Formats: sequence, C-alpha cells, structure tokens
Amino acid sequence: MADENKNTPDVAEFEAKMPAQTGNKDLWLFLIIVDVVFLCVFGFFLYKNLSARLLSSEDEKQPAPAAVQEAAPAPEEEIAVAEEVVAVTPAEPAVQPQPEPKPAEPEVKPAEPEPQPQAQPAEKKESIVVKTNGKSRYRQVTFRYFGDADSVSVVSGFTMAKPRALKKRGDHWEVTLGIAPGTYKFLYIVDGKQTLDPYAEEDDGRSVLVVK
Repeated sequence: MADENKNTPDVAEFEAKMPAQTGNKDLWLFLIIVDVVFLCVFGFFLYKNLSARLLSSEDEKQPAPAAVQEAAPAPEEEIAVAEEVVAVTPAEPAVQPQPEPKPAEPEVKPAEPEPQPQAQPAEKKESIVVKTNGKSRYRQVTFRYFGDADSVSVVSGFTMAKPRALKKRGDHWEVTLGIAPGTYKFLYIVDGKQTLDPYAEEDDGRSVLVVK
C-alpha cells in the first residue's frame, strides 16, 4: 500500500501547478492580440498612403473633367455657330490654278549681212596715146594692150584691114602708127581671137578711136 501511494501523483501538487500554467496562456494570448492589432493599424496606414499616391499621380496625368466640360462647347452651340458662319459667309468659287506664265524669250534679231567690199572699178589705163606733129597732118597714135598673151595685133581701116603686130614692152604690148584725124573702129587680135580694148569706147562690137 505504501508503494502505490508513492507512484500515484499527488492531486494537491497538480492543482498547485495549474494556476501557473493558466497565467502563461493568458500572457501569450494577450501578446498575440496586440500583434494582430498592430499589424492591422500598420496595414491601414500603409494602404492609405499608397492610395493617396496613386490618386495624385492619376490626377496629374488626366485633366479635370470639369475643366474639359467647361472648355468644350456644347454640341448645340457648335451647330448654331456653324449655321451662322454658313449664313454670313458666301460660297467662294473654286479657284482653278492658272498656268505659270512662260518667261518671254529674248527677241532674236536677224543677223545683219556683213557689208561686202564693193568691187573697185578697174583702174583705167592709158591704152591709146595720141601725139601731134606740126609738120605733118598725121598723128602719132600708140596702141597699148595690157594682158598676158603670146601674140597681139591691131586691125582697122587705117591698117588697110591688115593686122599690125604689137611688141612686148614690159607688162604690156605696144605699137605706134601714123594716122590722119578722124574716127575709126578697131580690134585687137590676141592669140588669134578678136578682142576689144577694155579702156576705149565701144560701138557696134568694135572699139572706137577718135583722132583730132
């Protein structure tokens, strides 16, 4: 009996310990409640701060709707203003683009013909020289032919229709004959061809000689 009493827990000791354990439980429960309240308060302030920042950023990005409504005219007012403008402003005709004027082309003047040098008249050479002789009624008439030739003769009535040969004298051919005063017609025969004196008068296809 004595051993059984020793192994059986003492009810008094168990009851003495119970109040101590109950006090510890109450302490832990209080601490847990305090933590939960603290977290709730901290979370509330954190949410409020974040919400304020988000709202302020959205307000900066978007203009106030009230201001937009005040600035934008009512649709009815726009229609009325458009009708007034149409009534006052007459319809303007469509302006067609006009072609650009072409620059005036410079007037091209016809080239003036260059003045050509006028042909100088051939220098009149003294082809017939008449000399008088006081002692005789005949005149000393010298015939001169200017030109290139192999043979030159003069023929007329005063030569009895027989050619009289001229001699070469430098740049011309020459002969002197005694002829009585009067008017005569003559020709030169140059290399077998009848030729007029270019420096004497002409009549009926013959050169004219006047001896005074």
